[in-house]
Amino acid sequence: MGISRRNFLKGSVAAGASIAAMAGLAGCASPQQSQSSESKSDSGNGIGKHTWEVKPEAITDISETKDYDVVVVGGGMAGTNAAQAAARFGASVAVLERNDAGRFCGLDMAAMGSKVLLDDGIEIDLEKAARIMHSTSQQTSNYHLIKTWLDQCGPKIDYITELCAENGVSVIRSVAGSSKAGWDDLPEKYTVFNDSVCFSSDEWGVFDRPDGKEPHQNLGDVLVKSAEENGAEFFFNTHAEQLVGDAENGITGVIATDADGKHVQFNASKGVVIATGDIGGNDEMLNAWSPIATRADANVYTPAGANTGDGILMGCWAGAAISKSSASPMIHPFTIQTRDYNLTGFMLTLLAVNQNGDRFMNEMPFEPYVTDGRMNQPGNVAWSIFDANYGDVLKSHWGDSYETRMAAAPEEIETRLQNGTLVKADTVAELAEKIGVPAKNLEKAVADFDAAYEKGEDTQFGVASRFLSSLHTPPYYAQPLNAALLVVCFGLHVDDNSQVCTEDDTPIKGLYACGNAQGDFFGFNYPITCPGCSTSRSLVYGQLIGEALAKNTTITELVGE
Repeated sequence: MGISRRNFLKGSVAAGASIAAMAGLAGCASPQQSQSSESKSDSGNGIGKHTWEVKPEAITDISETKDYDVVVVGGGMAGTNAAQAAARFGASVAVLERNDAGRFCGLDMAAMGSKVLLDDGIEIDLEKAARIMHSTSQQTSNYHLIKTWLDQCGPKIDYITELCAENGVSVIRSVAGSSKAGWDDLPEKYTVFNDSVCFSSDEWGVFDRPDGKEPHQNLGDVLVKSAEENGAEFFFNTHAEQLVGDAENGITGVIATDADGKHVQFNASKGVVIATGDIGGNDEMLNAWSPIATRADANVYTPAGANTGDGILMGCWAGAAISKSSASPMIHPFTIQTRDYNLTGFMLTLLAVNQNGDRFMNEMPFEPYVTDGRMNQPGNVAWSIFDANYGDVLKSHWGDSYETRMAAAPEEIETRLQNGTLVKADTVAELAEKIGVPAKNLEKAVADFDAAYEKGEDTQFGVASRFLSSLHTPPYYAQPLNAALLVVCFGLHVDDNSQVCTEDDTPIKGLYACGNAQGDFFGFNYPITCPGCSTSRSLVYGQLIGEALAKNTTITELVGE
């Protein structure tokens, strides 16, 4: 009797903070499941309209009014950078965060052009990076947003590096496996730049925070401290509900519910910055804009109740348009159940078969292609297969770290056999029986994959020849090919200044968006061309918006100085 995929995934996301390594995710949080919460009704007014199409009654029972230059909605990576920059350049700033603390999710941050990379001999072609990022969206994204981010990334990371050094945090080259060095000779669609850095506390390093939070929290602590030292005020457990003003007259503030349940109006003389994160916690928005994300095994990025598209709702109610490029889900094929990930489809090109035992895609470990392929298979099920020659596969993919990874492989295999995330068999037929797929089909898939290796060419799906491997030496192993949702990048329509716009592209005075609430940056899929690009654009655009608002200028004028 076959082992069902359900049994493999049972209890798979109970690891929480103990999985601090996060499977080498680029710009990702530690795997911990989050159920969608506070998701809005599919028929917000009872007649079939979406929630964002139904403007609520204006809140009028204001108990208190506070005046600032800049009001930032959201205290995560993007919002705190905006607040820190605005305060640093002399603006009075309020940060409204609906939770009891801001979240700084992730491990890797793209840092092309930074001194950290240049000193290590890594110089990235920014024109090429911009071209690939733009083409990934099928040219639906805003090229100028991408190019500004790339051009400003180095200077902003250099500033952050100095700020961190003053506060006991070091900016170092990434310790994860997300930057796949050596892929430069592949077709552009598979290019992955070796661009990432991470933030290491001088006291506890990258992963061993006493509070168990993600490595980016090391940077978050520095940013919050600096923002407060420069006069920014943080209001936690404060839920922004409505914007003050509209698209025609401009936005002048935010009405929020404070920790005591009272409505407080935060006026903003220079601008309001929406930095409320993604839509991954809102079922209505996922069903409308990113239905493929609902087929992921788990939502592993945000805590329950967070990132429910609040910024989009407030913006739409005030007359803003949503992103003109489509939603871009960040769905990675890492192993949910364990921090061991070396021998998985997240890191290696392993034969993938569906529930019929048939091979169905190019298995090169390049998300989103791998997860997209899996989530469109019968039953939304797939398996990764490898054999006793896994060492050869590791060496072909990770030559520079092969010895370390190979030394860890036997323990990883044993751990996963014990926890049920890996199946072992002496024959392909026996393996097929254990995972519940037709033996004849699996035997053919294995034979064809092995034949492609012998020929040196994958004529069926086009796996690069150096990533092909033999597959005829027992024992054989199988594991579920997982799909883990991190975020869905989809926000408000913005212009080159990250100023929120109406449907006819008219900028709305006083309203800006950054981070995953900023639309038009990605399209269709989240590219891993520049690992850590999501958190990096959050940092860069947060800094740019904050500085521009404080100086009464625009981003395009600021970067043109």
